[in-house]
Amino acid sequence: MMFSGRSFILLITVFFVSIKAASAQTEDITSRFYFPGSIGISMPFANRHTQLNDGLAVNTAIEYRPTYINDLFYRIDYDALNNNYTSYVPTIPTNILKGKLSTDFLLVGAGYRERFGKWALFGLIQPGLGIHSFERAQVSQNSVMLSSVTSNSFAVKTDIGAEYYITRHFAAVFDPSFYKLFTSFNIGITTTIL
Repeated sequence: MMFSGRSFILLITVFFVSIKAASAQTEDITSRFYFPGSIGISMPFANRHTQLNDGLAVNTAIEYRPTYINDLFYRIDYDALNNNYTSYVPTIPTNILKGKLSTDFLLVGAGYRERFGKWALFGLIQPGLGIHSFERAQVSQNSVMLSSVTSNSFAVKTDIGAEYYITRHFAAVFDPSFYKLFTSFNIGITTTIL
């Protein structure tokens, strides 16, 4: 059985969770780096030219916290959203009227987290790059050839989420995110390596 890149990231996240559950929690430089990961649903905003269906969202990140909590933090995200679409006009960047749009986001930003007992709320803003992948068809006299097309654009992600701390360095996360054309609602975990 072959694993996709996204499945591999999810497998690595589960691996780190297993290590975390089996290890004692220490306070050193490794306790400042967190690895949030979540999976959920990608819900596009309405568009009069194209109907985008709900799809899968997978978010992974590396987060640095200079102090444990109740302070600023910094995060690098790689988010992958996959949605099927139906186009009502032939003038969108692809000439395929029903297909799949894969959007990857590479984002860097800062946020603030405040803890209330076992719960914490956070807000985050991240500018970065949106990479949109889809297919185009080239029709010749006797054949149709599909080719992959990628376009890049500036992207901004805003995030307001909640965490429930099971232990000091391990939390369950509810992570609603907002992009230019999409919103996603994810659940996942955040933890340190050790």
